[in-house]
Amino acid sequence: MIYANLAAKLTPIIACPFESGYREYIPCEPLRPFIRCFWTSEGPGRGLVTPDLCSDIIFNTDDYRAFFCGISDMPTYVSGGNSSFGIRFYAWTAIFFLEDTSRGTINSGYELGAHFRRMERELAPWIFAAETTEQRIALSERFLLKNIHERHNGLFTQAMGEIFERRGACATGEISKELHISRRQLERVFAEYSGLSPKKMAALVRYQYLWRDILAEHDFNVADKVLEYGYADQSHLLKDFKRFHTMSPKQAKEFAFMNVNAFKNK
Repeated sequence: MIYANLAAKLTPIIACPFESGYREYIPCEPLRPFIRCFWTSEGPGRGLVTPDLCSDIIFNTDDYRAFFCGISDMPTYVSGGNSSFGIRFYAWTAIFFLEDTSRGTINSGYELGAHFRRMERELAPWIFAAETTEQRIALSERFLLKNIHERHNGLFTQAMGEIFERRGACATGEISKELHISRRQLERVFAEYSGLSPKKMAALVRYQYLWRDILAEHDFNVADKVLEYGYADQSHLLKDFKRFHTMSPKQAKEFAFMNVNAFKNK
């Protein structure tokens, strides 16, 4: 139930959710607490990848290669062009499918077999042989439901609940005090179950809540968000957002809606 609640509180959003050639697919009901989405991408895109509180398995269907990309805490630009099918995990649920732990996977990419040997052996060949996205989703759902691991950790889920309750506006010391554990113990648990530190997790949760508001609100006002999200002042908010997104909120929104506006103007 806790994972369903976390998934319901925040839907992580990428930098260009309306990109031409990019599409997301909602997983089946039993997987929704654990899988953010399945997705497909065709064409070059604009290449900006911002921290979305998720890790991905990517199948490049052009050259039959598969990768696991850990959670990112920094913006990057990547080259596109491949036809891809992806499985996107929440930062706090990839542990249910990994064959080891999330420790050390931040900002890293791996051949699929490095962390998902069984998936590389049993699922990847079927994904590459499939002819439609619907077939790939059905194959993936069947495999994931069969291979989910029971890796619940009460301390981790309680801490995640605290972070979401405060929408990321909290310090590691506040969380450890609330849970009556040491900071070091809390950091060890987070490293194993998410690959992130509690401080970084909170920062990315706050950033994603802010990014959601920027996209959703017609009259987004920076001053209103300073108090709401616990920033010291407007400068602090803008600097923090740019650290994760490379640009100001206004520029980020224009960048995200670029394809939509171009379509409307045709």
